[in-house]
Amino acid sequence: MNDQTSPVSDLQQYIATFDAAEREELAAAEAALDLVFLLYQARTAQGLNQTAAAERAGLKQQAVSRLEHPGANVQLDTIRRYLGALGYTLDIAVRDIATGQVIGQASLPPISVSERPNMARRPKPVVSGR
Repeated sequence: MNDQTSPVSDLQQYIATFDAAEREELAAAEAALDLVFLLYQARTAQGLNQTAAAERAGLKQQAVSRLEHPGANVQLDTIRRYLGALGYTLDIAVRDIATGQVIGQASLPPISVSERPNMARRPKPVVSGR
């Protein structure tokens, strides 16, 4: 019999040594990865690359790249607009941490690209005399 432990059990043993704050950080990181993966899945399920998805949502490709990056601090309205442009809505459930019981849920309608707030944009320069 092999005395070596599997990488999964080694990881579980390591996580078991975490204090409450470290477990909270790990849970937040896992949630961020879950959200990133869902946004990636929504885009690829539509057969779109980041540039095409960005065009649909009225975003720049770099913004879609940030949406699909776990370190991003993305606004909920941006996610709603992005998912709406891809043909999806966003559902949120409020769950009791201790029991896991869902105490409420909401389905947030998508925000269309035409409804997005009027961002302060620089006017395009006017080139004359050519």
